[in-house]
Amino acid sequence: MNALLVAISATTFYGCDKDREVLSGDYSHGVYIVNEGSFMATNGSISHFDPAAGMITNGIFEAANLRSPGDVIQSFAVVSDTSGYIIVNGSGKVEIVRLKDFKTISEAVPVVYPRYFLQVSSDKGYLTSGSLQGWVYVFDLSSSDIEDSVMVGFGPETMLKYGNLVYVANSGGWSVDSTISVLDVNSNQVTSTFYVARVPVDMVMDSDENIWVYSKGLATYNTEPPYDLISETDAILQKIDPATGSTLWSQSVGKAGDYTATPPKMAISKEGDEIYYLRPDGVFSLSVQNPAVSLDAFIPGSYYGLEVNPGDGNIYLFEASFTGNGTMKIFNSGGNQVQEGTVGIAPNGAAFNPE
Repeated sequence: MNALLVAISATTFYGCDKDREVLSGDYSHGVYIVNEGSFMATNGSISHFDPAAGMITNGIFEAANLRSPGDVIQSFAVVSDTSGYIIVNGSGKVEIVRLKDFKTISEAVPVVYPRYFLQVSSDKGYLTSGSLQGWVYVFDLSSSDIEDSVMVGFGPETMLKYGNLVYVANSGGWSVDSTISVLDVNSNQVTSTFYVARVPVDMVMDSDENIWVYSKGLATYNTEPPYDLISETDAILQKIDPATGSTLWSQSVGKAGDYTATPPKMAISKEGDEIYYLRPDGVFSLSVQNPAVSLDAFIPGSYYGLEVNPGDGNIYLFEASFTGNGTMKIFNSGGNQVQEGTVGIAPNGAAFNPE
């Protein structure tokens, strides 16, 4: 494994506030790590990783804007290669920054329970929102304003674009759902609804242009302490035909109760032929052409986030603490660790903008 990555603070303080100096950098390209922070502590942050230099810079939003981005950063999206949309779930807003220096370029956009952002055309973006009845908000990228909204299922989460269609995983939020809403980008209307396993949370598209859906299943707990598990359904991986919504392959990968502390996240290999999915005991691998669930982890460990860098195919995993800094670990496609470094509190994933 390569030497430990250099992690530096993005701000330095000299005496009182008027002497504060901000260390500036160019963050136009690289890897943007999403650090949720602790709930109600307003200590979420974004870290930047430069793979060529092997350097992590923590707290880049705070350094550029001299304030915290907010409470519970859910996700981050690169827009038109020059802007970044920071989705701040706990604070109920979207912060929009210029990638180069990470300064905000507009007022924060207030949204109730925002989750994930996806650019769907040169001038339009979609944002999922809602802990119960869910919505997809339509953003005008030129003005950073919400120009429309579309009702989808309950608790919409991740999205996936295929042609002029956007697929939205409806997890149920604080309720339960088992659907994928299909939106037409041109009309901003739901054109169809697919039924999948309970609580679909994440999706990827493989090299054969089939959609893989990761559903964590439904767990029911006692409402009184110690909140014992009463019942649970299976966590399911499904391979879906995007045209018809029919299931081409499906298998259980655990139980809903497995995911109390581990989010059911998945990623696709650079070539699109291998699925990686997260469980409490590590990252598991599955062939797209010949899917078979393994009992042995491809990369053992306890992780809170999983991504694949589309540029080099490396697998990024995140170990989270909610009281201190987390760790980013990078593995090659063979499952061998090549680098690691310190990031912010509770890292849950990353976004990429390669050179």
